Amino acid sequence: MPYLTTGLLDNASVGGVRQSSSLSVNISNDDTSTVAIQIEGFFQSGTTKVKYVEEFFTLTAGTVAIKNYFVPFNAFEFQFFVSSQAVEVSAWSKDATGNLTSAHLIVAEASV
Repeated sequence: MPYLTTGLLDNASVGGVRQSSSLSVNISNDDTSTVAIQIEGFFQSGTTKVKYVEEFFTLTAGTVAIKNYFVPFNAFEFQFFVSSQAVEVSAWSKDATGNLTSAHLIVAEASV
């Protein structure tokens, strides 16, 4: 099963404001069949990663899913497990007013 990760992303407050308030994830199934997708989200607490998101769903061929997650943490990471290499995942951060920011932008294709 292909695995993707954002890696640990720094989201510390600057002047009391976080770079990102939410993360919008776009998942595109370019395969010819339905795929399985698992998303896990973590935040950093001291030296420990704490899971706060665990979602499993299927996505039919040729469709797109958009998921939104709050990221009110100093550091966070998302991991994606997909059942096909034809799945593309991109993640965009948004500020407190919902505007896209360049603070956290990840675009990847699944690979084994």
